[in-house]
Amino acid sequence: MSSSTPNLAERPPHVPSECVVDFDYFNPPGIERGEDVFTALGHLHEGPDIVWTPRNGGHWIATRAEDMRWIRSEPLLFSRKESLVPAGMMHTLMPPTNIDPPYHARFRAVMNPFFTPAAVGRMEHRIRDITIELIEGFRPKGECDFVEQFARIMPVVVFLDMLGLPSERRGQFLEWGRGYINAPDNESKDRAAAAIAEFLTGVLDERDASPRGDLFSAIAAWRTNPRFQSEDEVIGMAMVSFLAGLDTVTGLLNFTAWHLAEHPEAQLRLAEGPEIVPRAAEEYIRRHGLSNSGRLITEDVTRKGVALKAGEILLVVDALCSMDERVCPDARAVDFDRQDGITDTFGNGVHRCVGEHLARLEMRIFLEEWTRRIPEFRIDPARPPVSYSGVVIGMSRLDLRWDI
Repeated sequence: MSSSTPNLAERPPHVPSECVVDFDYFNPPGIERGEDVFTALGHLHEGPDIVWTPRNGGHWIATRAEDMRWIRSEPLLFSRKESLVPAGMMHTLMPPTNIDPPYHARFRAVMNPFFTPAAVGRMEHRIRDITIELIEGFRPKGECDFVEQFARIMPVVVFLDMLGLPSERRGQFLEWGRGYINAPDNESKDRAAAAIAEFLTGVLDERDASPRGDLFSAIAAWRTNPRFQSEDEVIGMAMVSFLAGLDTVTGLLNFTAWHLAEHPEAQLRLAEGPEIVPRAAEEYIRRHGLSNSGRLITEDVTRKGVALKAGEILLVVDALCSMDERVCPDARAVDFDRQDGITDTFGNGVHRCVGEHLARLEMRIFLEEWTRRIPEFRIDPARPPVSYSGVVIGMSRLDLRWDI
């Protein structure tokens, strides 16, 4: 995907020249040479902890876990009002994603009950049934397009079930979601947002008339809450819920399968010792941070000798937490016995991902069922994997083969 803003911004006077990097997170240097997305993003660890790039309107990038954890823990200093980079791409109110405290909590409270461990646990049988059905559909063939035949189906069908939306429209929903999340310009993003909003307005009106006790019914009921201020709040909450289920777990599944395909010893260990699956799932989640999210700096602040000015934009690259050996020794390795790993993939602070328990359950079930049914598999040598960067990083191709 091309940079949203190809023109280079001028370096502000307070930005030290040694902090400047020519870095476009949509096309991180190295990915054009065939490097995987994590390797390409990881080159930022070769420079200063906090850097500034003239790409995408000009913005700061925090490259180390300690700084990203600090940024996430200071939501008033680093506002989510500009949660996309470049600035100005966020035209839609999406509570609680781009709402700062204290108002953030009121919208989070609407969603929290549907993502507790107990609520998610009630979905286990359905998730397992979907997973088994998909695997058994292609297992006898000895090959699959993992991205299209599994990763873009299992978590999406699960989430659509959770939202009470028709799974047969999955293709259209994915098209809208990718059109919004990875839009190359404001016009494309607004067009995708309008299509999603029109559809969700109809769904919310239906839930208003006939509540089902599901998440969209709870969101529709916000219209009667004494703190309700505008219909934008309701549509925004519905859009956040709709978009959240379309990309992140898909990416986790893809990168996990890629690693397993290249490490037969890891496949064997999971197949022979299913009791380690929960640890393995957590390690794969730790290793694969996927989000690239923006922050609006609201006050002048200095960090590690770098002056960050009010009104500037900062990018948080979760993948760099996954690979930061300052906080996790040998961080780029996947180690099922790791005792020192802290998962940053779901963030920290008030905006920590509400869907983390669902993601963990889906990852665990995938590892259990896949390694039980396809214990030895490999990458198709004729079709190498392809990964990409963007607001959410992911994979566009992962072709797998196994003996039958």
